Amino acid sequence: MTDLFNFPSIHNFPPFYTLQTQPTTRQTQIALWSEIILAYFMHHKLYRLELSESLNGELFDNKGIKRRLKLGTLQCIIDAMVKQGTAEWDLQSKKNVALIYWRKPEEWATIINNWVFNSGMTNSILTVYEIAHGDITEGLDFHGLDQTILLKSLDILVKRGLAQLFQGTSTEDMGVKFFGTNG
Repeated sequence: MTDLFNFPSIHNFPPFYTLQTQPTTRQTQIALWSEIILAYFMHHKLYRLELSESLNGELFDNKGIKRRLKLGTLQCIIDAMVKQGTAEWDLQSKKNVALIYWRKPEEWATIINNWVFNSGMTNSILTVYEIAHGDITEGLDFHGLDQTILLKSLDILVKRGLAQLFQGTSTEDMGVKFFGTNG
């Protein structure tokens, strides 16, 4: 991965790993965990959280203090993030996989549309693959964007009348035509 993530000091506080029973304390704990998850995912440009698998990683398993988040606690945190609009459960995963929105699809849609307009790509047709992984987007914020989030963002542009999708042989082959407006 990229450079190390600087965890806030609360990440080294043992009670932080146990879901608190007092409602106000629990609400603060969940809000802090949400902030850490969003910051960590943004830092590493991650989009998909596999809960069971991630419980052994540095984000939820602090080996320095020998504390690890439990699956049920993490699901509770993600449920709160879903209510805030900063996460979405993968419906096929039975609350084991979530999309993490450190930028919401609406924000990605605006960023992509601005890039299209500013780079003179209006009235061009690009594939979903080219947008997420092509040389033309290398170094841009949305390069490597999760395909599900990208498609949600493109759907927003379609609804705004700024793009049109064309079926391909696969999702990555789908074409996207962008129209000549900045908005």
